[in-house]
Amino acid sequence: MSRLSAVRLLIIAVLAAVAGFITTVSMSGQGMGSPVLPRTSLVTLLGIALIVLTLGLLVWRDQRRIAAAAAKGRRIERSLHPLHAVRVVTAGQAGAYAGALIAGWHAGILGDLVPAAALSAPNVNSSLLMITGGVISVIIGFVVELLCRIPPDENPPGERRRREPERHTGPLPEEGYARGTH
Repeated sequence: MSRLSAVRLLIIAVLAAVAGFITTVSMSGQGMGSPVLPRTSLVTLLGIALIVLTLGLLVWRDQRRIAAAAAKGRRIERSLHPLHAVRVVTAGQAGAYAGALIAGWHAGILGDLVPAAALSAPNVNSSLLMITGGVISVIIGFVVELLCRIPPDENPPGERRRREPERHTGPLPEEGYARGTH
């Protein structure tokens, strides 16, 4: 799994801003309104981001509990499966990408609306709120990624590892499912 890249998120936001600007210009040329998400979608965006942040904090707390027990020489069971941590990181990254896309789109719309409308116009306010919500979602994505980091390996590459016994099962057959012949 790759880490979040600020440059990649910025590229997504810029491309979305260009698309938002072009769409707004073409729609206003046809007499249509601006394609702005309603203010209620901010509640959804921030609600999902807070749920993902809460799950990230649960993973972080589980990791700290295991590390504290290991420091005392005890071994305790995980309360969360490591796959859950991967899912939380994936949800955080998806939220960051969605936040960059939403913030960029509304920044493009705002670029068209601000010269013509006052800052108190409803579409301008909605755009500003959605940009803020998108940026918060991106920040939460980075925070969740930090909270769900995997602890360092018990046997770093420089140390000698315990040698596993080698098992010889004989020569491999030339036929079978993997070779495509039966």
